[in-house]
Amino acid sequence: MKRERMVVGVRSVMGLLMLGVLAGVWPAMAGSLSWAFTPDGWKPDEWILVKSPRWEHFGKWVQKEGHLENGVPAGVSPDDLQGNRAPETYTSMVYAKPFEGDLRMTVDMAFTYRMAPLIVLAPELGKDAAGRTEYREHFEICVYNEGVNVWHHFFANGKPSYKKAAFAKFPLAPDTRYALEVELKGKLLTVRIDGHTFGYTDESLPEKRYLGITGCEGLNRFYGMSVTQPLKGPR
Repeated sequence: MKRERMVVGVRSVMGLLMLGVLAGVWPAMAGSLSWAFTPDGWKPDEWILVKSPRWEHFGKWVQKEGHLENGVPAGVSPDDLQGNRAPETYTSMVYAKPFEGDLRMTVDMAFTYRMAPLIVLAPELGKDAAGRTEYREHFEICVYNEGVNVWHHFFANGKPSYKKAAFAKFPLAPDTRYALEVELKGKLLTVRIDGHTFGYTDESLPEKRYLGITGCEGLNRFYGMSVTQPLKGPR
């Protein structure tokens, strides 16, 4: 009798896992990492600050009690932060170990005016002339007041360029915490936020990549981040 109950129990668990896979839900056994961007919730030495190859500015984070903020110049209007002073707002970092394979990444974030907190995926990192870590090819999943843009950045012959790879338009509000979720399954990238879902297929999406966050074009707040994989963690 006990053996029969045990077999039924195992079958039930396997059935639930299969239903989860079919429904696009990650198995509960998946490996995961998570960080709260509070003073004690993450370790800066486990992350790499990265600059944009488009600008000379090398941004730093400002640690608050319950979140991180990208550093912005004092006394500058929100419009100016998104105009000529925008390069001075750029602060970015990635977790120091790359992740490989399918995964789901979620970042709890907010923007204070119109833009632009984002998730960044980078297959490789480079160095600028001064030896500072700098992005090469990378992808940005960027939140702003009119929805989400996916940008594909390139780096060739020492020059950066970029294009909009995908987008979805819907209203998002300032000073509101949103969970931005990015799921990677092979060459399919799916984005979810505030009840909205969209995605696209891109053969150039890397199998192995650094994952992180960027705040730019205004003051942005980051409260936490998690990465879940169905089989293994970072390699």
